[in-house]
Amino acid sequence: MVLRKASLDASFWINAYQGGLTPFLPDYFRLFVCSAVEREILHPLTVKGLPVAAALQFRNWCDKEIIVRQDPTQAVDWYHAGENAAAALAIENDYALLIDDQNPYHFARSRGLKVVNSADFVVLLYNAGRLAYATAESTVSGLGLGKHLARTALAALGTLAQRKGER
Repeated sequence: MVLRKASLDASFWINAYQGGLTPFLPDYFRLFVCSAVEREILHPLTVKGLPVAAALQFRNWCDKEIIVRQDPTQAVDWYHAGENAAAALAIENDYALLIDDQNPYHFARSRGLKVVNSADFVVLLYNAGRLAYATAESTVSGLGLGKHLARTALAALGTLAQRKGER
């Protein structure tokens, strides 16, 4: 399988980690992160000294180059620093944008970017047979996404489950 190159935002990483999705990411994406997003994800560890598991795994993956550090050369001024840098990196390199913050997600889509949130990723994993329906449904419900993003994913899961004869 050819991996899709993707620019990672902190919101996606945190939700994907909490939802148990990070082990699947390298099977589908070649991950890139800009320094602004890296600072956001590592903030609990580097600034507060808290050994937060999501930050520890992120640092480990960066050290092993499972996640590649890359900064954009041009900026966008849409939302916050990390979201802007992640979007700019996606635009410059024609990467997918992995982001869970609802407003930046929709804004990036309106600008023509290929955008994936963690609930979209759950739907992909279910469709590929990597997650059972009940697991996928409970994962989407527990991701803490905006209601619209969660409802859209749950509807897609339901449709796929009906097609598969699992619901």
